[in-house]
Amino acid sequence: MRKKLLFILTLLTVIILFSQKTRAQSVTGNVPLSIVLSDAFSITLGATPSVVFTYATAADYAGSKTVAKVGHFTVVSNKSYSITVKATAEFNTIAGNATPVSLSIVQVSIDPSTPATGATYATLALTTTSQSLVSAASATVSTAYNVNYTIATAAGLIGKADGTYATNVIYTITQP
Repeated sequence: MRKKLLFILTLLTVIILFSQKTRAQSVTGNVPLSIVLSDAFSITLGATPSVVFTYATAADYAGSKTVAKVGHFTVVSNKSYSITVKATAEFNTIAGNATPVSLSIVQVSIDPSTPATGATYATLALTTTSQSLVSAASATVSTAYNVNYTIATAAGLIGKADGTYATNVIYTITQP
């Protein structure tokens, strides 16, 4: 009898515990989750942005010259973008020159080794007016552009006074 009573009490305890679990209640809490997007884009120059053409020997004047800048600048853009290029001013004038060195002697182009961006690239003679160098590039988290600066012929340098002719080049990124 005692065993039977113990069995019944154990069974009742299990039933009570089971029925309590089936009657358990839950409480939920809603947590707002948002992602806020803004237009974000940047252009960052590489470690050695300066471009220098040196004409020191007769051989230098005989053919074309290209200064290749690997990783010249890196673009980050959350949307498609375009890049323009221009010079801030004409090359400085050095005393003794009848005519200054023309900006248009220097051509700027995106090297084919630049990773594919879906963009259209142009080869441009440098001017003080913004010109489209890269058109309709795809959004990117980091595209490094390899840029070539070329002087196809030194004819525009003949008869110029010795010295350093300088200007600054500006790249501008825009989103549509």
